[in-house]
Amino acid sequence: MKNKAFIAVFSVVAAAIVCIVAVLGINMISGSSPSIAPEEVSVSDYENTYNNMYNPYESTTEETKSSWLESLFGSTEEQSFPTTLPLTELSETVTESETSAEETTLIEKATQLTTLAANAFKQVFKMPVAPQYIPPDTKLDIANINLASYRYYPEGNYYYTDDKECWQKNFGFNEVYDKFAPITMMYYDTVRTIFNYEGKEWLVQMWKGQYGYCFVGGEVGIYTRRPGSGGTHFACADKEDWLNMEMAFVWDEFNDGNYIPIFTRPYEKYWWCTGFVVGFPNKNITKTREEFRLVTHITFKDSEMADAFCNAFSANGFKRVSKLDNNEIDTFVQVGNEVAFVWQNVIHE
Repeated sequence: MKNKAFIAVFSVVAAAIVCIVAVLGINMISGSSPSIAPEEVSVSDYENTYNNMYNPYESTTEETKSSWLESLFGSTEEQSFPTTLPLTELSETVTESETSAEETTLIEKATQLTTLAANAFKQVFKMPVAPQYIPPDTKLDIANINLASYRYYPEGNYYYTDDKECWQKNFGFNEVYDKFAPITMMYYDTVRTIFNYEGKEWLVQMWKGQYGYCFVGGEVGIYTRRPGSGGTHFACADKEDWLNMEMAFVWDEFNDGNYIPIFTRPYEKYWWCTGFVVGFPNKNITKTREEFRLVTHITFKDSEMADAFCNAFSANGFKRVSKLDNNEIDTFVQVGNEVAFVWQNVIHE
C-alpha cells in the first residue's frame, strides 16, 4: 500500500511540474528542425521490405501479387523479382568498401524492392503540405516566447519539442497527466492505443487541442513497459524503439468547414512528435477541439508490429480503408509496416 501511495503521489507531483512549466515556459532554445541521421541497413530489413510490401489483408498468391504490382506500376515482365531474397553471410551492417559482387546485387535488388514498397504506399496516402502559417493578430513576440524544452522552427513558423534531449523524457507518461491538464488551461483530446509486440507492451498516444492561452497543436508519443505492469504509467521509448513518422496539424480556423494544414513535421525518427502554433480558436477553448485534425504516418518495425497496432487502433473506433482521404475522418490505411491515419473525433477521457 505504501508503494502504491508513493507512486500515486509521484505521478501527481510530476504531472503538476510538467503542466506548470509548460504554461509558464522556461529556457527557450532557438534552432532549426533537427537533422536526420543516416540509418544503418541490415539484410533482414531487405527481406522484411520485400515480404511486407504487399497488403496483408489481400491474397498473397504469386498471381495476385503480380496482378497487384502491375495495377500499381504497370507491366512487371521486365522486373524479375525473387520470391525470397537470398541469404548471405553479410555482417549486421553493410558498407560500400566491404561489399562483394553478390552483396552488391542483393543491395540493388533490395533498393528496387524498397522503391516499389514506397511507391505502393504513395498510391494510398499523401501527407498534406502546409504553407508557412501566419498567426492571427497578437501582441505576443512569437520569436522569443519562452517555452520549456521547445524549439522554434522559423521556416514553418511553429514550435516543436526537442524530443531527443527534452527533460520530459525522464517522467514517462500516464493518465494522471491528462487529468491534470485542464488545471493549466490545456484542453485537448487524446487517444491511447495499447498493444503487445516483441515482449513489450506499447502505447502510441496522440493529442490535439489548446495548450494554455497561446498555442494550439498536436502530439504523437511512443511509450513502452513490461507486459502485465499495473497502473497506467509507461516509460518514454528508448532509442532502439523510436519510430519513423511524420505529422500534419490541420485546422478549421474560421469554423467554415475548410480544414487547412497549418504545419507538417518532417519524416524522421521520434519518440515524441509535436508541433504548436499561436492561435485562439473561436474564443472558446473548451468547446472547439473538433476544429483540429491530425494526419499522421508511422513506419513500424515490421508488418507484425503494424498489424498489432492496427488491430488495437480499429478497436478504438478507427475505420480501415483501402486509400486514405484526408477529409474522411477517423480512418486509417496500412501497407505492410506503413500506417497512416486521419484523426478528428475519436477521444478517450
